[in-house]
Amino acid sequence: MSTIHLRIYDLRKANRMSQKELADEVGVSVQTVSKWENNVCMPDITMLPDIAKFFRVTVDELLGLSPLAGEEYIPVRSAEKDYWESRLNYLKTSRRSMWNDDYLKFLIEQVWKIAGPVDVLDCGCGFGYMGIMLLPLLPEGSTYTGIDFSTNMLREGEKLFAEEGYEAEFICDDFLQHTFRKHYDITLSQCVMRHVNAPQEFLRKMIEQTKPGGLVIAIDVNRELESDGLYIDGLEYSELCSRMGFRKMWVKEKECQGRDYAIGMRLPLMMRKEGLMQVDVRMNDRVRFVYPGQDKHAESVECFMEEKNWRHSISPEAEEEVVRGFINHGMSRKEAESYCRMQRKIQTFVTANQDDLQYLHYRGLLISYGWKKYGNRF
Repeated sequence: MSTIHLRIYDLRKANRMSQKELADEVGVSVQTVSKWENNVCMPDITMLPDIAKFFRVTVDELLGLSPLAGEEYIPVRSAEKDYWESRLNYLKTSRRSMWNDDYLKFLIEQVWKIAGPVDVLDCGCGFGYMGIMLLPLLPEGSTYTGIDFSTNMLREGEKLFAEEGYEAEFICDDFLQHTFRKHYDITLSQCVMRHVNAPQEFLRKMIEQTKPGGLVIAIDVNRELESDGLYIDGLEYSELCSRMGFRKMWVKEKECQGRDYAIGMRLPLMMRKEGLMQVDVRMNDRVRFVYPGQDKHAESVECFMEEKNWRHSISPEAEEEVVRGFINHGMSRKEAESYCRMQRKIQTFVTANQDDLQYLHYRGLLISYGWKKYGNRF
């Protein structure tokens, strides 16, 4: 059964009514309205249709089982600087197993055919993960520049590059607002456009910063593919890949905010629209298969749990905030609570079976790329 979370307080405030005014309208005392709003007691079941009719909502909306029609949408903050300042550890653990070195080398040498030194711009670089991956594989003399608005991410990037002995330039600024001093042979982004509110504008700026004949690369996911990409031995796969109410949530986020859940699939079309030539798509071939007895099994499981936020349980109050956030973004309460229950179930299973855990994890990264114009590429 879904938890009841009466929306009487929210509806009363939205209608600029006092508790007394509402009490007079529905024929109860002010004290009774106060008890409803503080979850001390519920209205009599026979009153629910009348209260819902008064506020022009459904009974499910009144009970908090579905989102209120016309309720103010609260945007996801993942396109903002403050959101990422505290997520360095997540980014480091999630990026650690994202690429196979040999496949990236294949792309550079056989697909993109980069034969001479290039200047690379990484848009929304985080701590410079792509730079650390690329520089050893690119021709000698190549340079790497990363731009990000997170001070903590860039500080970690500078430290990491110094430890590896690589030179790099890091720019702390909003990519869309920054005025660059130069243009670049390769402009790329990885898992950035899924978070931005204006991906077409972001892509357009990437192209603007690319030299004529240069290469634009955008690496991102399709949330549908991503949702199917996890199998944990001992759990039911159909439950692991259940969408619940996420399809409704993704659609609402795109409509209200511009966040595109299918950005990985749409990027090639967006590139053609912006005039890039020879646009094509590859899939990242990295599939993480972890099993007992494997080298660094414990470390892999630990990173997996950290990445999925399964190492720490959350309080009922914090979970209710998550549920209400999902409802605000289009889920029903039943769908939101079902998702939270599934997460608790997975967390309990993984925690209890860490030593023997085996799983497959595929992110579904799509690598879209195109050249700014015909002619010599570099």
